[in-house]
Amino acid sequence: MTESFAELFCGVFAAGGILMYPLAAIALYAYFCAFKTSLRLGWLNALCADEKSFAREFVKFESENSAPDVKSAFARLRSELLSDEERRVKMLKSLAVAAPLVGLLGTVAGMTETIVSSASDSSAGVAEGISVALITTQAGLVVAIPAWIAAVFAHAQMRKLLTTLAARESSFGRESL
Repeated sequence: MTESFAELFCGVFAAGGILMYPLAAIALYAYFCAFKTSLRLGWLNALCADEKSFAREFVKFESENSAPDVKSAFARLRSELLSDEERRVKMLKSLAVAAPLVGLLGTVAGMTETIVSSASDSSAGVAEGISVALITTQAGLVVAIPAWIAAVFAHAQMRKLLTTLAARESSFGRESL
């Protein structure tokens, strides 16, 4: 009889021990942040890349936020657009760093269980301890690696957006002369 993916996943998750729950929470939040940030930055980059759309939105932004000059308006625009995204990217990087540490904690817990079980000469306990150690280590890396890649991608998208905004600012500056 073949196990379904869900049954297999639940079995491995349970075998990983109690630290699989914080790892799952880290994974859910990290992937949520990555997804939301990537979508928003993609949308902002597309908006800024289209000259007409950007001009229309910038005029609307400028009228809602009285700024003395174009430079001040762009500084405020950058601040408003990127403050949340910078915070999310920092959080994503922090989660990507925390995940392998939780996995390492699971490794230590599993190895401790192995050592305790080896004293009582229980081969099942030794195997279970090693299993916990390997599963939590792997889970920590499975969470961390994609989260870090997403953070690097989001950071690159932010840099692209900043470059585009700088180009738009210089073009608006030339038009006003």
